[in-house]
Amino acid sequence: LWMSTDLHGRARGPKRLLVVEGGTHMDFYVVPEYVDRAVAAAVPFFTEHLAAEPADQG
Repeated sequence: LWMSTDLHGRARGPKRLLVVEGGTHMDFYVVPEYVDRAVAAAVPFFTEHLAAEPADQG
């Protein structure tokens, strides 16, 4: 966890750190409960911060 918190502390811009007690790095790929929690946190964040603006058609 210390690497994640260190990296999060150094990151600029919008950021969010999801910590799930008892979960390991690989659990977020293979354990449905953890995958669901990660996706539920990531999708709204990505939608808000990575959504592209429509190109100017003029």
